Amino acid sequence: MFNRLKKIRQKFSCLIEVDMIKTFYYLIRFKYSSESKFYVYPHSNINIQRSAKLELTNANLRINVSHIKSRKRKNTSELILCVNAHLIVEDNFDLYQGASIFVASGATLKLKGHSYMNTNSIINCFQYIEIGYHTYISDNVCIQDSDNHIIKFEGVEKPDTNPIIIGDYVWIAKNAIILKGVSIGNGAIIAAGSIVTKDVPERCLVAGNPAKVIKENVEWR
Repeated sequence: MFNRLKKIRQKFSCLIEVDMIKTFYYLIRFKYSSESKFYVYPHSNINIQRSAKLELTNANLRINVSHIKSRKRKNTSELILCVNAHLIVEDNFDLYQGASIFVASGATLKLKGHSYMNTNSIINCFQYIEIGYHTYISDNVCIQDSDNHIIKFEGVEKPDTNPIIIGDYVWIAKNAIILKGVSIGNGAIIAAGSIVTKDVPERCLVAGNPAKVIKENVEWR
C-alpha cells in the first residue's frame, strides 16, 4: 500500500512540473503504452518531423528535467528529429536542463537507458550512435559521429561520417568530446576534457588529447 501511494505521489508531482500541453500532445501523437512516458518540461525546444520515429520501449524519456530540485535553471533543452530520423529509447533516459539531442535525416540514435545527459551536453547523430545501459554523460560533453566536412589527404577523400558505439556502465566526464568511428568498451571512464578519436577498451581510464589509456582494470560507481 505504501509503495503504491509513493508511486501515485511521484506521478502527480511529475505532472505538476511538466509542460502539460506539449507532454499530452506527444503522448497522443505517438500513442505510447501505459508503460512508456514522454515528459516535456518547461523551456524545451521539441521539433519532430512527421516522418521521424520516437520509439519508447517501456521507457520514460524526460526532456529538460532538473537534476537537482533546488537548482531552477532556465536553460533550454532540445530534441530535434529530422526527416526519417529514428530515436530508440529502451529504458528510462533523462535530458537534464540545457542538454541537446539532434538526429539528422535518416539517422538512428539508440539509447539503451537507465542513463542521463547532464547540462549543456550534446549528441549530434548523422548516421548511427548507440549508448549503452547505465552510461552517464556529464556536463558540456559532445558526442558526434560526423565531421560535417569532407577532408582530402594526398588526394583521397576521408569518410566524414562513421558510427559511434558506447557500451554499458561508461562514465563520460565533463568537457569530453567523442568523435566519429569510436567504440567505447563496457565500464570505461573518459576523463574530463578528453578528446576520444580511437577505440577505448573495456574497464580502461583514458585521458588527454587525443585520449590515451592511463589505467586498466578500473571500476567506478
